[in-house]
Amino acid sequence: MNVNRLHLYKNQTSSRRRQVWASLLLLLSLLAGLAAPSPLGGSAQAAGVWTNVDALNTARIAHTATLLADGRVLVAGGRNNSGGVFQSVEVYNPHTNLWSNAHAMSHARYDHAALLLADGRVLAAGGYSGSAVLGSVEIYDAQHNSWFQANALTYARRNHTATLLADGRVLVAGGYTGSDVLDRAEIYDSSKNAWKQTAQMNVGRQAHTATLLSDGKVLVAGGSGAGGTLLSAEIYDPVADTWTPTGDLNTARYSHTATQLTAQGRVLVAGGTAAATGTAETYNPATGTWTLKANLNVARRFHTAVRLPNGKVMVMGGENLTSVEVYDYSANTWTVVDALNTNRSRHTTMLLADGQVLVTGGDGGHLPSGPLASTEVYDPAEPDWTAVATMNDRRGNHTATLLPDGKVLLAGGNDSLTGTIFYSAEVYDPVAGTWTYVGNMVDARKNHTATLLPDGRVLLAGGQGSGGDYSSAEIYEPATATFTSAASMNLRRNYPTATLLADGRVLVAGGGNSSGFLSSVEIYDPAAGTWTFVADLHQGRQNHTATLLADGRVLVAGGYGSGGGLLFSAEIYDPAADTWTVADDLNAARERHTATLLPTGKVLVVGGFDVGFNALSSAEIYDPAADTWTNVDALNNTYGSHTATLLPSGKVLVAGGGAGYTSAEVYDPGLDIWTSVDDLNVGQSGHTATLLLNGKVLVGSITAEVYDPGLGFQEAWRPALVNPPAKLGLGLSFLSEGEGLRGYGYAESSGGGSTSSAISYPLVQVRRLDNEQLLWLTPSSFYPENYLSEPVDGILPGPALVTVFVNGIPSNSEMLNVIYPQTIFIPLAVK
Repeated sequence: MNVNRLHLYKNQTSSRRRQVWASLLLLLSLLAGLAAPSPLGGSAQAAGVWTNVDALNTARIAHTATLLADGRVLVAGGRNNSGGVFQSVEVYNPHTNLWSNAHAMSHARYDHAALLLADGRVLAAGGYSGSAVLGSVEIYDAQHNSWFQANALTYARRNHTATLLADGRVLVAGGYTGSDVLDRAEIYDSSKNAWKQTAQMNVGRQAHTATLLSDGKVLVAGGSGAGGTLLSAEIYDPVADTWTPTGDLNTARYSHTATQLTAQGRVLVAGGTAAATGTAETYNPATGTWTLKANLNVARRFHTAVRLPNGKVMVMGGENLTSVEVYDYSANTWTVVDALNTNRSRHTTMLLADGQVLVTGGDGGHLPSGPLASTEVYDPAEPDWTAVATMNDRRGNHTATLLPDGKVLLAGGNDSLTGTIFYSAEVYDPVAGTWTYVGNMVDARKNHTATLLPDGRVLLAGGQGSGGDYSSAEIYEPATATFTSAASMNLRRNYPTATLLADGRVLVAGGGNSSGFLSSVEIYDPAAGTWTFVADLHQGRQNHTATLLADGRVLVAGGYGSGGGLLFSAEIYDPAADTWTVADDLNAARERHTATLLPTGKVLVVGGFDVGFNALSSAEIYDPAADTWTNVDALNNTYGSHTATLLPSGKVLVAGGGAGYTSAEVYDPGLDIWTSVDDLNVGQSGHTATLLLNGKVLVGSITAEVYDPGLGFQEAWRPALVNPPAKLGLGLSFLSEGEGLRGYGYAESSGGGSTSSAISYPLVQVRRLDNEQLLWLTPSSFYPENYLSEPVDGILPGPALVTVFVNGIPSNSEMLNVIYPQTIFIPLAVK
């Protein structure tokens, strides 16, 4: 993935509809296509609605969609209504909201099966070419954007299922040969590129479902057989290589959905072609029996289903339907939610890494007719703010630093009511929910910098005390909870910036003192304990931002400067050459703004104050490759002296600021949309915001509170990395034991029709702390209890968080140090 590419796409979306009465659902679905589109950009995307996003390059039906290890989605094959069958493949990037063509398959196919292998590649097997049923198999390598032919299936087949077993092998079961319904199954071992037949199934079936159970066995249910629609179900045991009949369904059905629930491993089967397509039932693995549940509000077939992070199951679409409903197992109820913008059946549905639901293509039925290129996304999150224990000192203009053990150090600052500048520092423990004083700082200070060093200590530098501006610096040692003096900077600096460079040194730039705004820059070397002047900025400035770019250079933007007042200017520092280069000017002069490195490698600048000290609602993005600033969607409110936090989803949370603002909103870079979220409980100014290891954001100043992205999952469902390494050497592999790396009890998040297998596998993200650079790892192998990546590159050295996502649910993050194998500084080319 090239993180230096981001295209902001402004699409169109239909006006929102929400069904109230079940009897109106079908009528509304027919009218949905008549709704007039309205511009998407500039509007607020609320949770719980469907938003049109970038369209496929090719309209398609009966294709497959596979979640890749880097969070993108691969769509392959499919057909149209004119006899055309596609070899074409395209990839959706949620961070850019763009579909891009990928290398085509060797064979055009639809009604095939596709899934992610344990080594991160994608297997596409069987299907129909338009004239013949296929036995061919090919494998996609996302790293190299290439397909290669694998050994063929023993039996050519379509409308079969493919299931990734707990040991990494793939079970392909049933299907149709063109003349017979198959009772044959076979297993693919990717390490040997070999297929091996299993024991014979009890019943030949196609358009059935296959679900991996928590004991590693596979439940195959329903489908169409030689005698018609099937009631039967059976269990495959990969250890014993046996197929065993289990209890019959209550309703014979095919082209239904099957989704594993988190409740005792039960499986929900819904809809399909049967005597009653509005029925639903659950399978209990403990008893081998099926129990009828509440009926769907609308009968549906050729629909899709997905298990949301909160454990509920969403089913969507079906023939001539836009309707969507959600099943709550605990209440045994189906609840109608916001409808799709377009009728669709034989489409695909995918739960993205951040918990959003992506629906792609399909058959548009009557309104409109034919295959669809349209794509839409549903956001189930319900974010909120929760007050936590009050800090020991009410403080602003302080610093907050995430420590290696997951606690947060708040240091210095001042009391906004009394003006007292603090010596004190305290640590927040997110697990205990407590604030604890640690040793006092050497100097009472505010407006200083704090930088987590690679060795886990924290460097605090500059700022202001009761006697004026400081050149002093000090080090916090977490092991002893004490501060000790470090060498002083060469100049006094108030409101400077500090940036951890890729070689572990700290670049401190600009700021102000009694002599004016500073253009001088100096670097702290933790190994030598010394400060050294380096090349000067072109423009003296303070209240600016400094962002470490993905290539190791540093972008400084805006602020207030001598002789120039409020600054439009930006410049870039190259540590290897020790030079500052003038960059393109900002579109708006601003100070006390924020700058956030996006997953694409571009930089989002938000808000700030103008020359009249009015807070701004404008935002713009810097592209380092093109050296250009581009205005993006304006915020819903104005912000200055606020905070901006990159969330694990790649979105940006902006909160508080100004004269104690309570407002907060989230930016989606792919859609170029700001969405207002719940307000802070207390207006915050001069505050800090820190992403915690649990994925929540701690905000502290007048009071303390945390932001919860609101996916609604239970803590027991989180995957976990167990004893991950403390260091990750670039060019080496990441290896960690884990728990729930194939989902809670192997619970699979997303399914769909007979050819779309469910998924539950780990997506591992490394996020550098100082500049928030994100990298998704490519697996070499993964199993329920361990993960091994391919050699890692494309991220800068420094303290980082590693997080695993399964079924849209993030683990608690672990901190590690990304390092060069040697101690020399070698700038990395970003992938």
